[in-house]
Amino acid sequence: MSKSVKKSVLLVVAIALGVMVILKYCPRFTQETIIVDLMEEQSFSDGPYIFNNNDSIHIKWVSEGQLFSQSVESNDVLKIDHNPSLRLKFKDLDQLKQPVSSSYKGVENIAVLSDIHGQYQLFVDLLEVNNIVDKQGDWNYKNGHLVIIGDAFDRGEKVSETLWHIIKLKIQANKAGGKVHYLLGNHDIMVLNADLRYINPKYNKVESILGLDYNQLFGEQSFMGQWLRVSPVIIRINDILFNHAGLSPAMAKANISIDSINNAFATRIIDNVKDSIRANAHLSLLTRSQGPIWYRGYFKDSTLTTAGVDSILTSFDAKRIVVGHTSMDEVKVYFDTRVIAADTSIKNGENGELLFIENDKYYKSGLDGVKHSLW
Repeated sequence: MSKSVKKSVLLVVAIALGVMVILKYCPRFTQETIIVDLMEEQSFSDGPYIFNNNDSIHIKWVSEGQLFSQSVESNDVLKIDHNPSLRLKFKDLDQLKQPVSSSYKGVENIAVLSDIHGQYQLFVDLLEVNNIVDKQGDWNYKNGHLVIIGDAFDRGEKVSETLWHIIKLKIQANKAGGKVHYLLGNHDIMVLNADLRYINPKYNKVESILGLDYNQLFGEQSFMGQWLRVSPVIIRINDILFNHAGLSPAMAKANISIDSINNAFATRIIDNVKDSIRANAHLSLLTRSQGPIWYRGYFKDSTLTTAGVDSILTSFDAKRIVVGHTSMDEVKVYFDTRVIAADTSIKNGENGELLFIENDKYYKSGLDGVKHSLW
């Protein structure tokens, strides 16, 4: 046997032994998953990403692992082959780039969920079984309000699909007399400020194909970026506050209004650098552990009392607050119904719940679509 043949045989044996070790000690790596992973390099799709340059509209997207791009007119309809349910008029998209109100009154029906983190299918399943959307994924909640308390970004691999479905529902809800509110969470702000530590590996491939850093897909010249930059951090519906992480005693003491908080994030925190933010006491408070996108005191601070929570709520003219950010296994109630935790670990892709507030009664409902009273 020649030396070259011996080397070939040894190489084959080495590869075979390596595969055997993987299959024996790493059971999640089966032959099927190895093949699928290799296929996914060429089969995944993502987008679209829309960019405005003066009067022109340019679209980029990935389909079957390849880059596509197109220039369109404002009167056109957005059509993307890999997402056939996405048929939106560019004129309707323009409306979503306008600043939104932070306060709403007289709303009878509210549904809430939080921290989707790219788990698109679970997000849609929860909405469908609970009649927020129909079987085609279209708005079905009439004049109700759907509140999504931040963090569609990071971890999961279907962030784009999630965001586009939220956008579609916002347009449909507006036409039906309802509302879809998307509030910014810490992971949303991180991506907008180019902190990409938690993006799914899929989006590294997207970056490579599109020739843009991930945060540039949501930059000031992109439709997604413009929409997110006018999305609030806090809103009040009736006498209830909705916010990603929570409002701390330090924020109440600082006597900051909801509008000023939303404005600070929109104009002074997003697109700013960390050193500049930290150098300003007001901005530093908003972006660190006592701020509305990072606070966990309702669940971690043993010194916080019901009276303390009452003081916070009074300072913001509210009776309750609904938050996400801190993961639970179900919707939970704290401080004698004053605080409701709505992050039900959807990020794990296995289960989750919606909070319903209907005619001043509070319920939770999961994938069975059965509502259970919270108190």
